[in-house]
Amino acid sequence: MRFKLAALPLMLLAATTTAEEYNSFTKANYSNLEKGDDSFTLDSRYFFSGKETLGPLKEFEYINKVSNVYGGFSHLNEGSEDSDILTIGGEYFASNGLVLGAQLADWGEENIDTLSVGYLFTPNFLVSLEHEDNDSDNELSVNARYNHQLNGTDYIGFDFSVDEEFDTRSLSSKYFTHLGGEQYLTIDLDYISYDEDDDYWKLGTEYFFTQRTSVGFTFDEKEEFKLGMNHFFNRNFAVEAAYVSNTDSDIDYDIYQIGMTVQL
Repeated sequence: MRFKLAALPLMLLAATTTAEEYNSFTKANYSNLEKGDDSFTLDSRYFFSGKETLGPLKEFEYINKVSNVYGGFSHLNEGSEDSDILTIGGEYFASNGLVLGAQLADWGEENIDTLSVGYLFTPNFLVSLEHEDNDSDNELSVNARYNHQLNGTDYIGFDFSVDEEFDTRSLSSKYFTHLGGEQYLTIDLDYISYDEDDDYWKLGTEYFFTQRTSVGFTFDEKEEFKLGMNHFFNRNFAVEAAYVSNTDSDIDYDIYQIGMTVQL
């Protein structure tokens, strides 16, 4: 009996979920629309300090506070037309709370340059001003991001954005909770309000069987649903697959997606 009581704390310690830490994330995805269109995307981001997981290997803090640089490439094939998108950018988080960001995007016939400046009032509250300059227009928007920590792991986060004319307003929210053991659950909600169009919403959820394996489902206002899965074979390499379909009889379509992620 003495042996069992002494061994119990060690057993509990071994069962405790440990956080992993990563600096770089690279993702590649391929999508195929049943009528023949397809797309390929490749993007990579490097953080100058380690990012710790919240349990699942693909889940991290709601508000990023680590300086980083990133780049991406997308190729879209629509019938006989091809288009490419190149993107590079970065974020700098100063020790005094100042946040600076820049992004350059080449859409073939159009260039979009984005600059942002923000302030991290607390580790859980970030406000930023973003200016987007493209070949035909300029846009200014205000963004606010807030994280409400429920306990050591669980949180509910909010992200609000509005343009200078108040024509477009968007609100997104994410709920993350630890169910016990290696089981976790997320719930996501996105809502966009347009002055000249119908509003748009999307609701999604993801269930983690373990730190490495999950399934997810989303459904939106346009009657599109997505069912997908994600699995890490080890701490560095993951694959994902998804099926997307629209049930609206006027725009009925099916999309098949596959992807891979490398985290180092």
